[in-house]
Amino acid sequence: MKRVYHIFFILSGILCFLFAAETAKATDHNILPRFPEIVIEKSYSQFFKVKDCQAKASIENDIAVTSLKAVLANVSDKEVASSVKFRILYPSSVSKITINVNGKSFKYDPENPRYSFSLKPNEEIKFEMNANVYINYSIDAVRRAIKRKEEEEKAGVKDARSVKEKGQDIANSFLRFFKSNDRYGKRFQIGSLISKWGLFPVDFEKINVEIKVPENFTVITSSESAWQDVKKAKRILTYKTSDTENYSDAIFLPEADKEEQLKTMEILKSDYFKR
Repeated sequence: MKRVYHIFFILSGILCFLFAAETAKATDHNILPRFPEIVIEKSYSQFFKVKDCQAKASIENDIAVTSLKAVLANVSDKEVASSVKFRILYPSSVSKITINVNGKSFKYDPENPRYSFSLKPNEEIKFEMNANVYINYSIDAVRRAIKRKEEEEKAGVKDARSVKEKGQDIANSFLRFFKSNDRYGKRFQIGSLISKWGLFPVDFEKINVEIKVPENFTVITSSESAWQDVKKAKRILTYKTSDTENYSDAIFLPEADKEEQLKTMEILKSDYFKR
């Protein structure tokens, strides 16, 4: 019997890895600048609920000044031991990142940005994270990767790299801000804010997201009704939403770049990225 259980857990692990790898194929190609994220690494996602989430960002030149406050609760009937990873893409200054857990300062270490904790049933843990992130995004990176892939296929070259290696290649393309002549545009996506492994959603009980952008910016989203509360003052647009389910895909960018971004998004949905 022990052997059967052992085999079951091994197979479960393999299936989880394959699912994560396939999802990575789709997500790694679209590493848009976004809010810092709290990624739950252990225990089942259904054991947790975000009781409250307050996310604010202000776009200032090439920087998004962000603030994320969240209250995470154990809604299961048993004690859970877990950890979170503070995922911050493209920070402008690591030294200026501040994190507080239950009101106490936590030093951010980019080599190991994790915090371990345990929660009894109905117990809560509070996170607060402030970080400035670059919002410049390589417009050319995705299309260059597609062109290279097409050329390799025409030449009969098989790409034997792992999913992780392919994803890292795309990520490196986006990070060459100071080392290339790529065209860059300002992009800022809301993202999941809090999730399990960056893949599985966590239920939100309450959320408030507020984004301040220059007046020449707009938003691309599949749920325009979620962002109806828009105010303009002193050449600044303020977008707000309290929709707990339809916030994550919103991308804020200059109005002049909207069509370019829509075309890039269509490319990301192409068969190339499903292979």
